[in-house]
Amino acid sequence: MADVTDAFERASDAVGEASEADGPRRFGGDDRGQLMLVAALAIAVLLVGLALTLNTAIYTENLATRTTDTNLDGAVTHGGAVEAGAGAVLDETNREGGTYGELNDSFGEAFGNWSDAAATLAAVRGAATDASHVDRVRGTRISQTDAARNFTDRNETTDWTLASDVGVRGVRFNVSRDSLATSSGSAFELVVDDGTDAVETEIYQNTTQGRVFVTVEDAGGTRTTCSVAADAGDYVTVDVADGRLNGTACDPLDAVHTDLDGAATVSYRNAGAAEGSYELYVDETNATVFDATKYASAGSGSSPVAQEALYAVTVSYVYESGETYVYRELRVAPGEIA
Repeated sequence: MADVTDAFERASDAVGEASEADGPRRFGGDDRGQLMLVAALAIAVLLVGLALTLNTAIYTENLATRTTDTNLDGAVTHGGAVEAGAGAVLDETNREGGTYGELNDSFGEAFGNWSDAAATLAAVRGAATDASHVDRVRGTRISQTDAARNFTDRNETTDWTLASDVGVRGVRFNVSRDSLATSSGSAFELVVDDGTDAVETEIYQNTTQGRVFVTVEDAGGTRTTCSVAADAGDYVTVDVADGRLNGTACDPLDAVHTDLDGAATVSYRNAGAAEGSYELYVDETNATVFDATKYASAGSGSSPVAQEALYAVTVSYVYESGETYVYRELRVAPGEIA
């Protein structure tokens, strides 16, 4: 950077010499011009310095935004583990049963134990983690555990509505192969209707081929099918929540998730054409959903049952490693459809 001091001193000396020789006098045109030149030079030097400072700051910020912190990979992985762990703990807690208060306490305790175990594993990788229960959404678990019973309601009605205008998640069936109808026209059917669109899922068998079929009619009326072979066992699992038939991906079931939006009505048709067990969750309280003509009470020994459950939970987690610190809250509602 140029030294402005010398310029000022030279100008001062010139003015001083003129004063001594001629006595006090005003500045002339040349003197004023020289001073203006020096001032302009000083301002120019300051502006150049300021520009360099700003450019350095901009470059530094740009470089920082391009820097990839590999520790974030660990945070993302841990977040996925928290979501999966909370979902598993949530459904297991609901299957144990209890009042809303008991379910809330049980989930909090079990999830706290999960968090402690996860923190121990994370510490091995040099990270500190913690997860906790923040909030919950009360709901209802609708289920049947009597594997020898068909899917009719308590009064053995074959076409019936399980719940209306609700959020739905976790729909799973374990169906007896021999109980299934032999054609799609008379097959057991799950219908989920959001008031604008509906997705219909049929489950039936072909005795000649020995296969079990799942046929889905999407909101546009297109029908697609997946199937499982005869050697798959006496019971076949249909996991609508995860889009799987006997543990294998069943792409037609994706329509249940992609074609529906908002609260829905859940119904069974031809429910006498399937036997086995099932469960699903809705986001209305049991006091709203329970209907004694359709459901039995938990612990009664009858089926199907509607009982208090936690539909969803909100959990938080912290992940810290090196200079990385992540805090996040997650809403957990495994297998949510609508």
